Amino acid sequence: MNRRCGASCIFLNPKKGKHMKTLWTALLASTSVLTALCWPVPSSAQPYPNRPVKLLVPFTPGGGTDILARVVGQKLGEALGQPVVVENRPGGNTLVATELLVQAPADGYTLLMQTNNLASNPTLYAGKLTFDTRKDLMPVSLVAGNPHVLVVHPSVPAKSLKEFIALAKAKPGTLTFASAGSGTVNHLCGELLKGLAGIDMVHVPYKGSGSVMPDLLGGHVSALFAAMPTVTGLIREGKLRALAVTTPTRFRGLPDVPTIAELGYPGYNFSSWFGVLAPAGTPAPVVARLQSEIAKALKDPGVRERLNDYEIFGSTADEFGAFIATEIDKTARIIRTSGAKVE
Repeated sequence: MNRRCGASCIFLNPKKGKHMKTLWTALLASTSVLTALCWPVPSSAQPYPNRPVKLLVPFTPGGGTDILARVVGQKLGEALGQPVVVENRPGGNTLVATELLVQAPADGYTLLMQTNNLASNPTLYAGKLTFDTRKDLMPVSLVAGNPHVLVVHPSVPAKSLKEFIALAKAKPGTLTFASAGSGTVNHLCGELLKGLAGIDMVHVPYKGSGSVMPDLLGGHVSALFAAMPTVTGLIREGKLRALAVTTPTRFRGLPDVPTIAELGYPGYNFSSWFGVLAPAGTPAPVVARLQSEIAKALKDPGVRERLNDYEIFGSTADEFGAFIATEIDKTARIIRTSGAKVE
């Protein structure tokens, strides 16, 4: 027998076999304990969150939804202790991003900042959606909203809503109004005015508000029912002309701009809303944590200052779910009355 055992060799003395056997058993037990302690714990068993959270935005960068997602996402990430990474996935009238959310694991690591499109798509794409809006999405929180304002390029010879409507009636089909896509608030705002005022304007859909601006500022499209955060600076600089806002009351940031309702169309009322959703089946504790941290973020003075052009809401998950159901019904009536279609 080789008496030069290596460091890993245990030499058993036959005379001390019983004691050595006990030692050997103890060593094995200790090794098992150490192995169990050192073995990696599955990420699913670790507290949420233990890695970055993805926040999908269904439009191109620069629009109202994108601005809101980045401000709220930054504060949410600080509270969660993990980065909230905004990922822009435009296309398909927000269906590209929504389908990505539906297909994602229901673990709280993929979220969506959605807007009115969520309510309009079931009607615009009746029988064609690959998911059930009411069943395949988990509401987390209604976050904010904002009024829209009808703006025109300075080359448009209309300095008021009355002049704009007169121009549209005098030259049917010559004025164009842009939108971030068919069925978006920009689009439905225009369709609602067309119906109430009896005018003919041509709808020009884009893949997000950020894509609209270069053409609007260049005078390639006549008008846009724009979200306040995207145009207030441009209005003050004289690069765009504001004609009217879309809510029943004037907006605090543009107090001199009248509402469409007060200018002779009392039934006119349309504005944007924004909310966070997760895939259906996301654990209730995860949804509750996200909802709670979003609510705290919306109360932060720094966040409110950066979102001065928005109306800050906040809600429970159940309240947001009820709101979505109401919006689906409301938007369906507008779409059917106006005849709006996906282009």
